[in-house]
Amino acid sequence: MKLFLGLLVVFSSSFSLAECTDRDAKAASDEAAQKYVAGKTFKRAMVLKRHLPSKRKEVASYLYVKSDDLYYTVFSLVNSKCEAQVIKRTNGKH
Repeated sequence: MKLFLGLLVVFSSSFSLAECTDRDAKAASDEAAQKYVAGKTFKRAMVLKRHLPSKRKEVASYLYVKSDDLYYTVFSLVNSKCEAQVIKRTNGKH
């Protein structure tokens, strides 16, 4: 019985390592958003939601575009391999 519980703990911990960490998800989202809008981050990204079946995270990145003098929020989905895909952005605000 103890062996079974030990194996269960080992396997469950190895599955949790497959998910992208919040820190890595924020960095991937910021990088994708900077390429998308061509701006610089002015505030730390935030993980808004975690989609449980797919283990994707919805992350908000906050960017400032100097040429337009506008601030944008860019939303991305980050998968378990820490690959970000931009899904939408807000209209720029002053």
